[in-house]
Amino acid sequence: MMYRVQTIGTVEEVIAPPFTLPSARDGTPISLHAFRHRQPVGLVFLSQESDVSRALAEINQMLNEFRQVGAALLVVTREPLPDAPPALVVLVDREADVFRRYECRPYCTICLFGLDRYGAVVHRSTCETADLTAALGELLKAIEFSEMQCPE
Repeated sequence: MMYRVQTIGTVEEVIAPPFTLPSARDGTPISLHAFRHRQPVGLVFLSQESDVSRALAEINQMLNEFRQVGAALLVVTREPLPDAPPALVVLVDREADVFRRYECRPYCTICLFGLDRYGAVVHRSTCETADLTAALGELLKAIEFSEMQCPE
């Protein structure tokens, strides 16, 4: 479940729930907290209904654009993906606990979230695999905009 906190006056922000999941590559635990105060994060939740191979290829193509703005890009799946491109950070959520906490609906094939460096949700969307490139572009714009609003 998303956390809501009041920040300035009546402004309410949604803070992303923390999680730690094993890497699909070697099982190393990776925590969302490790990115807090360091860099913004793009999260891509791939459901079992999505065309995973095609989605991974599209995410991999956009990876450098996220890196250029200083953002991390994490992919969360239910099962390990042995054919994932080596540059992608793929996390495994076998019990779908993180999927539920991020309120990814079962009928959505892909859920995307943009988090600023403080963990506030600056973007949330869903899409089908065919629309993933455009959705990743919107996610990137939201992250860039949040960084312009609060530069260090």
